[in-house]
Parts: sequence; C-alpha cells; structure tokens
Amino acid sequence: MIKSKVCQAIAAAVLSLGAAGAANAIVITAGDYKFTIDNYDVGNVGYTGTGVLCQNSTTACDANSLGAPGMGSVDTAGIFSVALITNTSLNQVIFQKGGADGYLTGVFGGLVDHTVEAVCGTVSGCNVNAYSQGGFFNLYQNAQDYNYAAGPQASLAAGTFSGITDGSLYLAGVFAPGAVAGDTTTTYVSNYLTSTLAGAGQGFLDVVGGSAYSTFNTNSLTDANGNKRDLFLDVTFNDVGAAGSQYGWTVRSTGAVTGQAVPEPGSLALIALALMGAGVATRRKA
Repeated sequence: MIKSKVCQAIAAAVLSLGAAGAANAIVITAGDYKFTIDNYDVGNVGYTGTGVLCQNSTTACDANSLGAPGMGSVDTAGIFSVALITNTSLNQVIFQKGGADGYLTGVFGGLVDHTVEAVCGTVSGCNVNAYSQGGFFNLYQNAQDYNYAAGPQASLAAGTFSGITDGSLYLAGVFAPGAVAGDTTTTYVSNYLTSTLAGAGQGFLDVVGGSAYSTFNTNSLTDANGNKRDLFLDVTFNDVGAAGSQYGWTVRSTGAVTGQAVPEPGSLALIALALMGAGVATRRKA
C-alpha cells in the first residue's frame, strides 16, 4: 500500500510536469542542446585595401569603412528565427517553428570591428577576416515568424525590430570574449570572400536574462582562453541568388547555437513537492 502511494505521487508529479508544460509553453529538460537558426544580417563589407587594414582600434576600422549600412558604427546586426530546439542527449526535438509553442524570433547587434585583415588573390578576390568586440542578442516568443522581407530597420542598431521585440523575452545574452586564444577582447570572428560574400562566423555567448535564463545559465562550455561560457554560436552565410540583398540585407545565414540546460526550477519544485507528499503519506501509514 505504501509503495502504491509513492508510485501514485511520482506519477502525479510527471502529470503535473505535463500540465506545467502546457501552461508555460516550451519545457526544457536536462541535457545537451542545439538551437538551429536562420537569420538575415546587415554587415560591413566595405573595407578596402590589402593586408592589415586596422588593428586593435575600432576608430581605425571606422576610418576604413564606417559600419554596416544604416547602423552607424555597428558592423554587424540582424534578425534570426529558431527553426528547432533539440535535446541532443536524448535526440529529442523540444521546439519546432510554427508548432504549438509558436515562434522564437530575435535580434542581435552591437558587434564592432576592432581588427580587420584582407588577404587578396588574383582569382578569388580577397578573403577578409574581421575580429569584433561587444555584441548582444535578444530572443522573443511570438505568435508569428519574423518578417525578413521588411528589410533592415534603423532601430535594429538599438536592438528593436517590429514584429519581434514586442513579444515575450525568452532569452537575452551577450557575446563573450574568448573566441580567439590569447585575445581577451574579441567576441566574434568572421571571414568572407569579397567575390561571393560567402563566409562563416563563430563566438561564445553568455546569457543574462529572459524567462529561460536559469535554464541555460550553465557555464557548461570552455572558451579558447579557459573561461566558462553558456553557449557557442557557429554560422555560415552567403548571398546566393540575392537571398539577402534583395531585401536590403547583406547576407542570409544558417547555423547553430549549442550548450547545455538544467531542469527548470518549476519542474524541480513540482517533483520535490510530490516526493514530500509521498514521504508524509509513508510516515502516516507507518
């Protein structure tokens, strides 16, 4: 009888977790995670010359090419949408764009180049390597997907975009130093070919807010300088078929954000309450 009551309590906890999931939308379980994203980026691709164009100086980089179009001195900004959230430890899809939990769309920006080098050839043009500092991202839960066809908005430099930032803040974060070994300034590294605008970018992220803050604030990753970080961003981009430029963006990107998650506090509380109840029932029976 006692064993039966304990089992009933645990079962009730599981059912309660399901009910909580329905009320709180996206329920994250413990494990390794991957956010699969796509985004549109307005970036600074106006650098001219060969060799080291600017080094450890945002002012010198601005003198060569002042920021992304319409973004002031900000060199990279954009919007993104989460297609999938996958618990890779369990091989389980937790969130899918357009499903019962709606959409997760966000903005990013504040990335300013401090060092840029161009290695040029006679056939392929120049391969530009840019090292950026600063940077932020804000991810919101919305009832609709982002409207990339609207093109870049001037407010994007300040972190707002209509149809995205009026949603419920799910996760906020910053780009963290540690993308390059021995470099305590660079938060994001990107490279691209001037002839095609095809390239890639990487950087570590730390979460600072949002409803899922406690879930992803895990310090589970180690950056190139040995510091603990929460997430890692890895993207590839291009403008094939004018995928981005036809709407005023520089490129369209796809990529992934990886990290780990811990059980949500609310879920742990439900389990604890159920087990406490089971303990009380056991003592009373005894």
